[in-house]
Amino acid sequence: MKKCVLFVVLSFVMSLTSLAQFGVGLRDTRYVNVNYTFKNSVGIELEHSVFSEKFKYQHVRLSGFYSLPVKNFEFQVKPYFGTLYCGDYYDLGAFVNARYRVLKPLVLCGTFNPHYDSGFEYKTCFMLGAECNVYKNLSVLAQYTTIPEYRQSEKRIRGGFKFDVGDLWVQPMISIPVESGKAKSVRVSVSMGYQFK
Repeated sequence: MKKCVLFVVLSFVMSLTSLAQFGVGLRDTRYVNVNYTFKNSVGIELEHSVFSEKFKYQHVRLSGFYSLPVKNFEFQVKPYFGTLYCGDYYDLGAFVNARYRVLKPLVLCGTFNPHYDSGFEYKTCFMLGAECNVYKNLSVLAQYTTIPEYRQSEKRIRGGFKFDVGDLWVQPMISIPVESGKAKSVRVSVSMGYQFK
């Protein structure tokens, strides 16, 4: 009986994976995530912080997303809701992402981010950037952003590289504050993602 139940469960999982993709990732060195994409366009993502804090101060965020690629243009909408386990604050908002391939090696990208934090109130944030493929699977990135890396919106310039090989991408970045006198808050971070097919 146990073998029969195991066979049914495995068959169900295999049928789901034929229609979907599972992925894992890391964002800005501090947030790990798992995601499930259904038919390459609609999906959900669960993100969890890896702060050097007690478990009750970790941040968890649930988001859904819809992607629409059209020729040289990609568009994605990703609403989210997050909170600490202890409930000290919560945040909600959406990422509206757009990418446009101007030339074969050059992509312009942007993000509109209406963001509400229960401790810092509402803020309209954004990111404007460019990505240039310089050699095979290596691209150079440059961005100007006000999207919070932690909780508060900051004006920052980000630069780095993106290595893209098959279903794996890795993106080391350096983040520099625009405001003078804040050089101590220069940050180095790594983001990455892998899709299981």
